[in-house]
Amino acid sequence: MTTARKITTRTASRGIEESVQFATGVVRLAGGTVTEADEAAARRVLTGVSTAEQELEAFRRELEL
Repeated sequence: MTTARKITTRTASRGIEESVQFATGVVRLAGGTVTEADEAAARRVLTGVSTAEQELEAFRRELEL
């Protein structure tokens, strides 16, 4: 049986940071690089500020410059 847990802002924030750190580690392990802008984009997606599609579109626009 599972117990319900109250999700606080602190708990959610910690989960977001753990997700960003995990993803960063995976990319680096695969030989890639991660910038602060990449981490910020991941945080925006995880918090619901933007969607992955919006972030990818912004990245594509940046590459065209």
